[in-house]
Amino acid sequence: MTGAAWLLSLSLAAVCGWPLLSHRSLRGLPLSSRLVLSGAAGAVLLSAAMTCAVVLGLRWSIAVLVPVAAAMAAALRPFARGEAPSPPPGRDAFGGGTWTAAAHALAALAVAVAFLATWSGAATSPDLIFFWGAKAQQFAAARTIDVPFLQNVFHRYMHLYYPPFVTNVYAFATMAAGRFPWTAATLTFPLLLGALAVGLPGILRTRVERRAAAALSALAIAAIACAGIDADVAGNAEMPLLLLEAMAVALLVSPHARQPSTQLVAGILLAGVITAKVEGLPFALATAALFLLLRADARPIGAASARLLLPAVACLGTWFLFGATRHLFTGYAGEGKFLDLYPGRLAAVVRSIGTALAATGYGLPWLVPLAVVLASGRPRRVSLIPLGTAAALTAFFLFTYLHRAENPALWISWSAARIFMPVAMLLVVATACGAPPSPSPETTVPTQEAPSQR
Repeated sequence: MTGAAWLLSLSLAAVCGWPLLSHRSLRGLPLSSRLVLSGAAGAVLLSAAMTCAVVLGLRWSIAVLVPVAAAMAAALRPFARGEAPSPPPGRDAFGGGTWTAAAHALAALAVAVAFLATWSGAATSPDLIFFWGAKAQQFAAARTIDVPFLQNVFHRYMHLYYPPFVTNVYAFATMAAGRFPWTAATLTFPLLLGALAVGLPGILRTRVERRAAAALSALAIAAIACAGIDADVAGNAEMPLLLLEAMAVALLVSPHARQPSTQLVAGILLAGVITAKVEGLPFALATAALFLLLRADARPIGAASARLLLPAVACLGTWFLFGATRHLFTGYAGEGKFLDLYPGRLAAVVRSIGTALAATGYGLPWLVPLAVVLASGRPRRVSLIPLGTAAALTAFFLFTYLHRAENPALWISWSAARIFMPVAMLLVVATACGAPPSPSPETTVPTQEAPSQR
């Protein structure tokens, strides 16, 4: 029962985010997508409220945190401006014919396999035991981010500078349930994968017809499930990060992205991306920069930049303020000085990455999306947003691996499959951008693109 209570308490995040996601300008998205977006954005706001409380020296209380996070969402409503479309019948991404039903069945099967692998322990991440779960359990007991615990020299392996999103949310659920249930924490992998399977088709539906949206979503879910099981991600930050990344980039390539409200929600999700893992920073920066460069319909650029980046600046700035005021850290730790590289190892690093990805589902989680992208024809301007982000992530990972003086092959063997999972998702989203928004009468927003996108 404790595990069930722990998992159910995560639904309070949707309550926190709903004051924003219920805004009339966002009703062009299906309810299924808005509910998932509400949970994702609400979790980011909840984590932000927890970090602010720590900076102010206040102890956490569920009775306070939930209303404060919901109030934060409500305070953002005046900035959620845009048209309020009246979607015609048939907008739901989960209707349709046999092929659409088959795609949804494939996604459901992938989630079920991820659940069985997680429940059996086959997908459990050791990182959950080493630091994600250990820190969350301790922080929940202290009802704050426990500074003496982090200062203990024996706990330095827990990466005290790691951004706080995952440990904050886990600590919140632990306070609600009364203790940290380790099995339930691993089940966040299939749970959040299922949430992505529910939320992603409706957003992709704004770019392609329903059957294609269902098929592409199923491909993304299957790729993540396959790679996640083989890479043992259950319980760590990979799946929360992927959920936030996928929903954010899908929003920013949709026709809805011209609306300030959509940009604001995407900005909140990118704030979660940055505060979930270190590699979320290059993802968010690349996605935001490419969006501002390539989406000429998202203007003025100053206001769009503020909506996309200010939430992330506020969340990450608060985290670094906490680290500085407690004399814990002033930024992210690295493998050495920024420009201390070993370029002579580049060929070996590339080979090791290829070997690690090939050993993960025979490389199919990346090869199949790549084949689909190549088969979709000449890339359109908007598809360069996910493709450019994938390229930026790949360059960042290569740059990181080249920092070690010793051979990084072992490090790559247990980390590459995990950190390259977003690349598979980005390739799928890029395929959805390969055609203009569907002219079908079921489309939920005006389907003509700006001349710059043609």
